[in-house]
Amino acid sequence: MAVSRIGGSSGKIRGQVGDTIYQVKRNPDGTYTQYVYSKGGHTEETLTPKLQAQRMCVAMVQSIMRDLKPVGGISFEAGRNKTQSLNSFSSSNLRLVQRDCQDHWYSGNKFIFPSRHRTDLLIKDLGGPFMLSSGSLLQNTFDLVEYDDRPIVNYQDVSSWDYQLYGLRFSAIFDNETVDAFLHRHKMTRSDKVVFCGFRDWIDYTVHPDDPDERYQNDYAIVSVNPRIPGDTVLTPSVLPDLFPIASSIPFDFFIGRDNDLFCIGHLCDFQNADEQFFYTGGFSISYAKGKKQISTSFYENPGGGSEPWLLNAQPANVFGSWMGEPQVRPYPSPF
Repeated sequence: MAVSRIGGSSGKIRGQVGDTIYQVKRNPDGTYTQYVYSKGGHTEETLTPKLQAQRMCVAMVQSIMRDLKPVGGISFEAGRNKTQSLNSFSSSNLRLVQRDCQDHWYSGNKFIFPSRHRTDLLIKDLGGPFMLSSGSLLQNTFDLVEYDDRPIVNYQDVSSWDYQLYGLRFSAIFDNETVDAFLHRHKMTRSDKVVFCGFRDWIDYTVHPDDPDERYQNDYAIVSVNPRIPGDTVLTPSVLPDLFPIASSIPFDFFIGRDNDLFCIGHLCDFQNADEQFFYTGGFSISYAKGKKQISTSFYENPGGGSEPWLLNAQPANVFGSWMGEPQVRPYPSPF
């Protein structure tokens, strides 16, 4: 049995995946403990390589669930409610991580596996091509802001190389198109949502200015359509904030294309002063256009293009020794 005691109940995994059973129990002090059992029965041996490998994979999924819990609760079409959607979000990503771990133990592949630090579960958040959403909808509402798209929008008189924009891009016909016409052209209803997610990296000078910390976090923006805006309202840049309310983990804003033919809903990263950028991005739509809820399928992808992530892979074999209390053993033999 492997045990992990961190934080609250959000982000923890329940149920069975393959031969492994996941349980969450409440402690007397109000904290929660994650238990990982083998299907064959509970065992007192907590450092068996196979269960520790499962624990390493669980830690990765817990990290993204903690950051993207508001997204996971709405992003799986098969989930009839928030709890079912979160369960699908966690189990689907756990299978992806486990498969990558087993199939590429020595070489590494898509996911970046973390070391375990000290005796508790303090994990440096690392990314990979996690599944953000799943459903039957063909997404054609927006495009992701690509790395080479940055010069097309105005950055409020700052260099586009000092500040990097990431988010969602929409075509628009300003001063001519009505709100209803825009929604119809993008196959959207007043009940629809569009969602952006990204794995962000930056240098934090606030705590230790002379020795800053590198930070990682999964961020999101959930964009709704305001049903109170009249349909005959002419779409202009000033209308956008009222038409598209945003619930997000960090500030997101509206950026207008230089040719006045598009707008972006995005976060402007301070690359010059904080080395801030997104290593992975993704987005999906939630639509009611056909009278029922449909969601498009999406994964994290490299915003710079191509299939490889920007971050270097941390092969399971090269970090797994820290999970077994033997960090000096590299590569560690595969437990599978």
